[in-house]
Amino acid sequence: MSISVGLSLDVSGLQPGEETARVAEALTGFLTKNDLERDVTVGQDPSAGQVSAWSEYPIIVTRFGSWADKIEQGLQDTVRAVAPAAQADIRWSFEDEDD
Repeated sequence: MSISVGLSLDVSGLQPGEETARVAEALTGFLTKNDLERDVTVGQDPSAGQVSAWSEYPIIVTRFGSWADKIEQGLQDTVRAVAPAAQADIRWSFEDEDD
């Protein structure tokens, strides 16, 4: 069964400038490697030391549980490899749920 989900990620606690840019670049690479580059946009505010990523449209996923675990771990590992002190907050929204 497939479901439609939204993804958002906020990375804080980065050093302004180069570290922020490296995290944004690493996240973009991770998304490309996992075929999500068309679904998720990465943005950065280098002066504030923040990186964000978000899906503008639902991502259709099969076997969400195992897929989400892999993506969450990969995002955390990607951020930690570049900026060990950073905090990554990952949130899922479920597009098919009734309000």
